[in-house]
Amino acid sequence: MALSRLLPAGRRSAVPAFQQARSIWNVSLPVLSGPGGAQITKYHIVKPGKDNVEYDDFLLALPERDHLASFTKEVPLFIRYLKVVTDQEERPEAFAAFLERAKSGLVVESDVYITTEELLALMWKNGYSDSERNAVQFTFPADYKFHYPELSVMFDIAEEDTYKFCMRTRMETSHIGELDHSKVKREGLIRDHWLIFGTGLFIFKSFPFFNYYFGIKVFGTSMWCYTMWSVLNRFISKTCRRNEYMAAQKTAQDVMEGEDAIITSMRRFANDAKCVEYLKTFKDDTESKMIDYRKALVVKMQHDLTERASKQLQAIASFEASMGSAMQELVVREAGASFKQKFPTDKAMQDQAFSAAVKMLAGTELKAGEDPVAKHFTDAFGSVQGVDLSTVKGNPAGTLAERVAAAQQAKETEFQQSFMVTAAEAEEVKALAAKAKAGSDFDFSKLPADAAARLDTLYTSINNKVGFSLPETLGTKPIQATSDSVANGYVDKVNTQLSALDAKLREARLKAFVSAF
Repeated sequence: MALSRLLPAGRRSAVPAFQQARSIWNVSLPVLSGPGGAQITKYHIVKPGKDNVEYDDFLLALPERDHLASFTKEVPLFIRYLKVVTDQEERPEAFAAFLERAKSGLVVESDVYITTEELLALMWKNGYSDSERNAVQFTFPADYKFHYPELSVMFDIAEEDTYKFCMRTRMETSHIGELDHSKVKREGLIRDHWLIFGTGLFIFKSFPFFNYYFGIKVFGTSMWCYTMWSVLNRFISKTCRRNEYMAAQKTAQDVMEGEDAIITSMRRFANDAKCVEYLKTFKDDTESKMIDYRKALVVKMQHDLTERASKQLQAIASFEASMGSAMQELVVREAGASFKQKFPTDKAMQDQAFSAAVKMLAGTELKAGEDPVAKHFTDAFGSVQGVDLSTVKGNPAGTLAERVAAAQQAKETEFQQSFMVTAAEAEEVKALAAKAKAGSDFDFSKLPADAAARLDTLYTSINNKVGFSLPETLGTKPIQATSDSVANGYVDKVNTQLSALDAKLREARLKAFVSAF
């Protein structure tokens, strides 16, 4: 404190900016809030507490370059500005070198800089134009700090010169800057303390009242406490400030989460004032919407029924078309198969084929009927023409007409299974309906679980065959329970009514279904 009073008035002009009240009884300083808390320098000036950082007046300490504390500075704004400057001055290699240096962050001494205002004043003194000064003023904020590597590449000056200029500028303002504590701390602290203790004990041992109790117990214990405090005070201070900062951050996070929870809860009741307005028109709105809903439900049923019938008709047409093309292929294939089966065992056909081959080798033109292969296929195709295949008994190993009839009958059976209700299915539906008969009505709740599931399966498969569609449900879903027990009673009642309505709809569908048989 005495040193700060000895400073000239001009040099002490910058000191009040840092004179904050000390943090006593856990009263925090918002300006210096951080993991390191607030650090009181030896000049009783408050600075942000940082790990391995010691503060001192540059003019009094005259630190060496390696004594200064350094940090990594992000310079995206300066790089964009430097790109424009170097392009205008045709110094692309300088920009490339600085960009490579600052790619992972620019490592600089934290307090070797000049401010934006100081730079603008220097540019004015050195005759820079208004446009150049305006470019700096409008690009960088007023609190931006130009460190010496930035000034060096910006004005194309050696870094040694810009370093010396920045240090002189800071010293002229009695700047209290950051020093590396590991470089400037006092060496041999414990040795000096115990040397003082031993020397004092040796000198004062013969003095009155400086007996064993005072020398060892009082003086020695005091020196031991002072030594331990000198060694551990930075560690204890850092730990306490860090824990205090983390606790403050946790408290702030809890407060923010609580505020968010309160706002979320308030939003639930944002439209409560409109409930009365909605209730006044609830009946009219519900009646009009029910009319629209019923109309939409009928239109949807009509659309589903038309779509299902159209798809089924298309499937039937496709099946018939494929059956016709397959029949033509079958006639040709069966004619060839009958020829392969007959030729090895028919001696007359073999002789006729040999005679036809000889005549063809001699160049003689064959007459109609002399070629056994052509004659066989002509006779086979002729046997099919004019024959009603529906009256011919199918035989896969018989004549061509019988083989084609067998294939056609198999296709017709497949068609009936795919697109027609079979007699077995009709009998099964009648048997299940008989089990559910209750007087003149049906009670499907009497059916066992497997019989009820089989009836639902028959309902679905038969309707799919004939292209018929009915809605299985009304499209409603159960309402989820709420946190209000009173509201849950109403919700359960509505869900019960929906379940009863679905059961009633299923009952009506199945009654109409079994009545058709």
